[in-house]
Amino acid sequence: MTKRAFCTECNKALTACICDAICALDNQHFLHILQDPSEQNKAIGTARILDLSLSKVKLTVADTFDPTLFDLNNTFLVFPSEEAATIGTLRETAQINSETQFILLDGSWKKAYKLLMSNPFLQSLPTLMINVQEKSRYRIRKSPREDGLSTVEAGYYLLSELENDNNKFLPLLEVFKQMIDFQIASMPAEVYQQHYLNKTTQDDL
Repeated sequence: MTKRAFCTECNKALTACICDAICALDNQHFLHILQDPSEQNKAIGTARILDLSLSKVKLTVADTFDPTLFDLNNTFLVFPSEEAATIGTLRETAQINSETQFILLDGSWKKAYKLLMSNPFLQSLPTLMINVQEKSRYRIRKSPREDGLSTVEAGYYLLSELENDNNKFLPLLEVFKQMIDFQIASMPAEVYQQHYLNKTTQDDL
């Protein structure tokens, strides 16, 4: 059986390659994406969209991470904890500047929590919540939370709010939509109806 050919840039099958749809975007704040290893080569993974699109971004795949790679005095973890601040509050208290960095955890809720628990330095970081304006468009991967988002959607809302511009980062969502549309078109209609349409799972982000 012949192996499928994969794109070395987006890590997706050549038939599902998203590289031509990628738009270069100059984001003002540096974004770290910490990815659970199980997510690295998933066909419907979205972190790679951010990695290929943004000018100030780093995608790191691991179970544990080196704390010295981060500015722990000026970095926020994007995570919906009870203590999480809003971007508006951080602006009012002058806690955000041009050098402030942000961390996104890429994985299911279960895996993201595992990354958090496996890296004590992440637990010491101040947490930030993002302003989610609509439900996730991740039609083939549902979250157990009403405010659950794919990683690329979280990045879109975060950067849009930080830069007060809802249009600049729309290309991220356009690539995301193209990827999802392709995956749905590639599966039998009954599979989509049975496994994804109006379904929720307990593990997926």
